[in-house]
Amino acid sequence: MKKGMMKSKNAVMFITLGILVVAIVIIAVIGSLAGGGQESLPAVQTIPVTKGDVTQEVDATGNVESEQKKTFYSPVNGEIQIMPVETGDSVEAGQNIISFNLENLESENQKAELNVRSGQLDLQDARQQAGEAQAKQAEAAAKVPDLEAKIEEKQNQISSLQQQIKDAQAGAAADAQEQINQAQEEAKQRYEAAVAEAEKKYQDEKTEYDTKTKPEYEKKLADLKAQIDAGNAPASAQADYEYALNNPPKEPVKEQVNPADFAVSADGITASADTSDLQYQMESASSELAQLQSELASQKAIADADTAGLSDAAQEKMKISNNLAELEVKNLQELLEEGRKGIQAEFRGVISDAKVNQGATVSQGMELFTLQSTEQVCVDANISKYDFDKVKEGQKATVTLGDKEYQGTVKKISKIAIANEKGTPLIGVDVHIDNPDDGIFIGVEAKVSIQAAEAKDAPILPVEAVNIGKEGSFCYVVKDGKIAKQNVETGVTSDSYVEIKSGLKTGDQVIEDIGNNEVGDKVRAEESQK
Repeated sequence: MKKGMMKSKNAVMFITLGILVVAIVIIAVIGSLAGGGQESLPAVQTIPVTKGDVTQEVDATGNVESEQKKTFYSPVNGEIQIMPVETGDSVEAGQNIISFNLENLESENQKAELNVRSGQLDLQDARQQAGEAQAKQAEAAAKVPDLEAKIEEKQNQISSLQQQIKDAQAGAAADAQEQINQAQEEAKQRYEAAVAEAEKKYQDEKTEYDTKTKPEYEKKLADLKAQIDAGNAPASAQADYEYALNNPPKEPVKEQVNPADFAVSADGITASADTSDLQYQMESASSELAQLQSELASQKAIADADTAGLSDAAQEKMKISNNLAELEVKNLQELLEEGRKGIQAEFRGVISDAKVNQGATVSQGMELFTLQSTEQVCVDANISKYDFDKVKEGQKATVTLGDKEYQGTVKKISKIAIANEKGTPLIGVDVHIDNPDDGIFIGVEAKVSIQAAEAKDAPILPVEAVNIGKEGSFCYVVKDGKIAKQNVETGVTSDSYVEIKSGLKTGDQVIEDIGNNEVGDKVRAEESQK
């Protein structure tokens, strides 16, 4: 009896030991498989979130223009004796550009001085005309009331005509405004129709995608996968499956309707009224009024003249003769002084559009040349409608002219968009060059890079590591050994880097490129050595 029990106990012990051995073997095998599986997982390259500076730039091109220009005119009639410059030459501030030959002007001045003497002699003759002048004074005094009455009548006529013209123009303006309002309403209706059409097109394409394109794609994937799993698929089935997996059909995107395309311009609608007859009447009346006023002034002057020693006519003749002669002498002397000074450059710059050269004969007021400053210069550039809201006055910029770079500042932004030859609206921007030198050439093309935004010592990633989806920006990261999608908020973006405002912190590892992997796949992270 005890012997049988011992045998039973030994059997149980052997069975237990056998189970333990099997269990140990199984655990070892599982451990081995687990270790081998980790090594066989696909590797993905990761890069860390670092700290750095990011500058968003807006690039444009334009021509170098002078901000300070002055056109010079001849102060005298004469000959250009010396002019050592021509169009394109550089000059310094204070440099003499033109000297005049003033022989003819000197001669005219001598003649004018003789006229002054002649006027003085005429005074004697005026004293002999006293009796005649007194008679003319009495006659002029009698004409004054009648002239004043005629002037008042003519002024009333002009006021009436002005009011009639104003009323006609107001009516035309009202008609023009009505046309503008109608055009704007029609443009609004066209815009709303375009929006509705875009929405319908999108809904039709979305329905097609949801009910046919996407289900057919998913069925194709399922069929290929089933063939591959069953082991009866052709050799190309795996490749077809992977291609289809990595090239899903794209969801339709709603077409955006730009309200600007339906904007109404009022340029072609003008307020005009036919007031030519009224204008002609007012011009005639104004001319008659001027004549009456001139006559009244003349008669009053005669009537009010002091004839204690001379007649009115004699005094008037004396004043006119002497004053004109003295004025002529004075003017000629001033012109001589100006002519002797010649023409000097008021600032450093370059001669442009020279109208004359040495030896030419010029008249007073004649255009000589234009001087453009090379110290006060800017680049007249154009930016697209997509960038104008990024650019602000006062922003710094880099100006590239040939192989040289200059510092610049956004000085002015135009409030009017101008279409280029392709019809694309562009916004004009003047970028002042802060540090011009002798390498500046007026009229040449320059490149401008405007520093529109900047982030200092901020978390950053290379732009290729950040993806953009329908819900915003995101990155791929390894989380718990699997690929995961991490939404991020981005800030300032340059050509190379993007600021990460939230969602990731400095030191976090981000997958450079998931390749053929998908979210949820098990992978092995390896930090990139780039």
